[in-house]
Amino acid sequence: MQFQKSVASFLIFVGLLLFLTLQQPATAASPDPIIMGSGSNESEVTLEKVASTNVITLGEVVRYTITIKNNSTETIEPQLTDVLPVGLILKPESISKTVGAIVAEAKKNTVSWSGNLAKGEQAVIYYAAVPPSVSTADQKLVNVATLQVGSTVLKAEATITTFRPSAGLWDAFIHLIAMWLYYLNLLLEKANIPYPFGFAIILFTILIRVVTYPLNMQQIKSAKAMQDLQPQMKVLQDKYKNDREAMAMAQMALYKEKGISPLAGCFPMLIQMPVWIALYWSLIQLSNDGVMSEGFFWIPSLAGPVDYYSGGLGWLWPLPPSIGWGAAIAYLVLPVLLIVSQLYMQEMMTPHSDDPQQQSMQSMMRIMPFMFGYFALIVPSGLTLYWFTSNVLMMAQQYFTQSPISQPNLIKANEVATDPKPPLNAEWAISDDDNLNLEKGKNVRTKRKPKRNR
Repeated sequence: MQFQKSVASFLIFVGLLLFLTLQQPATAASPDPIIMGSGSNESEVTLEKVASTNVITLGEVVRYTITIKNNSTETIEPQLTDVLPVGLILKPESISKTVGAIVAEAKKNTVSWSGNLAKGEQAVIYYAAVPPSVSTADQKLVNVATLQVGSTVLKAEATITTFRPSAGLWDAFIHLIAMWLYYLNLLLEKANIPYPFGFAIILFTILIRVVTYPLNMQQIKSAKAMQDLQPQMKVLQDKYKNDREAMAMAQMALYKEKGISPLAGCFPMLIQMPVWIALYWSLIQLSNDGVMSEGFFWIPSLAGPVDYYSGGLGWLWPLPPSIGWGAAIAYLVLPVLLIVSQLYMQEMMTPHSDDPQQQSMQSMMRIMPFMFGYFALIVPSGLTLYWFTSNVLMMAQQYFTQSPISQPNLIKANEVATDPKPPLNAEWAISDDDNLNLEKGKNVRTKRKPKRNR
């Protein structure tokens, strides 16, 4: 029975992780595209800029088109500069053109273009930008492109208005976590701390660990109590090795007598699942917004290697990696560290057992670190950083709390029951002599003593 429940819990947990990775949350429909923009006209050169829509949902993409045309009889050398306003984030990978050379400066949120245009020739530049989901709604964002041809300066602008659709309770919770991360990033950035968004994720992880400290302690205590109970479990396994049903009932009676729930260690994980899910989607959204484009130590970008759940392993396979060997190796370091930390934490928190069923379950659970490692390859590195930091904090908590916890649980696990009432079935109970022999480290042979009639 215990083995079946453990397997069911394992499969449910794996299913939830797969669901999180492969599914996309519902989003509000975008407004109908309306081309908006303006142009600047000189007798020899014209400049035009349009936006794909005049109203945009926060977190969605707006596309711009800039057209430069040479109406003169000579070749010209125009220089274009388009500085995006505060509230819009450039997506550098979206930039394309029909003629000339383009340079995108993502850090400065600027599109720059320069080239030669012959008589009657035109250059068309396309790029996309995102108003972050964590920015303020109902803003009018005026995007101005400036073109210089010799001493002549032309300007063209496109204006969009942002809005936030009404959201349900779950979407509001995701947005709230995204806002916390974003403002932690701004706070660290103002303090001139390097890699502010990476440290914002670490600080947020610490805060989550502090809030969930009682739940984590319950999980540690449950694991320790189960470990301390293993000697008595071994006695039952030897006694009922030929009767699995009787052994299962005897084990449940022992759990009830000691006040231990075999599934108590799973409850804290299930309770924290909504936070993990919301954090997953908030980081995905921030990555898609371009807010997490900065790196963190050796990691090229916290939004990489994929900035959305459908990216898969296309960045790594087939070889050679599409992003280059240097960037690929840099992105692989954190998933490897995550697997190592997960294996070590699992070793710390898994009680030793001689029960073949428990050993089989533990073998199945050893797959989990490698599953997390795979997920880390198909999500933004910011989420992997959260998982790794959470593992390190959990291992520290386990290390510093193991000593004070072990002694009370050891006493509780080995103490003799004082309740005069017998267990549900007396022949499944462990005798006082068995407990005494366990404390002395002796081999136990269960014998039923005949009762004397007085």
